[in-house]
Amino acid sequence: MNRRSLFALLGAPLLLTALGAQAANVRLSAGEIEALLTGNTIIGTWSGAAYRQYFAADGTTVYQPESGKQDEGRWRVNPQTNDYESWWRSTGWTPYALVRTGTGGLAWVNGDRLEPFEIRSGRQME
Repeated sequence: MNRRSLFALLGAPLLLTALGAQAANVRLSAGEIEALLTGNTIIGTWSGAAYRQYFAADGTTVYQPESGKQDEGRWRVNPQTNDYESWWRSTGWTPYALVRTGTGGLAWVNGDRLEPFEIRSGRQME
């Protein structure tokens, strides 16, 4: 067996594992997103920075970075696209997909990255 064939043979299971893990991410529906977020707080990281965010039933949201100033915005879900949409003074309305990861966690889809978070019941802001 030549080297190329050996590397292909050894590398195939790794590639399949990586593709399988990515395929295991399941996009949440608009109804699932609304039920998950309404009246609750998430704790997570965004581009490596820790934060908390509360989602009120009236469509307002409060974002608190670990180190920084609290900001208030709006949120909604889009039943046609199954996107979460947030509004901030600096960006306007921006859509994001939410997924349940292959390991059972939750994450925002931010371009080609997943931004993990956990749900906490009620308003859990400091």
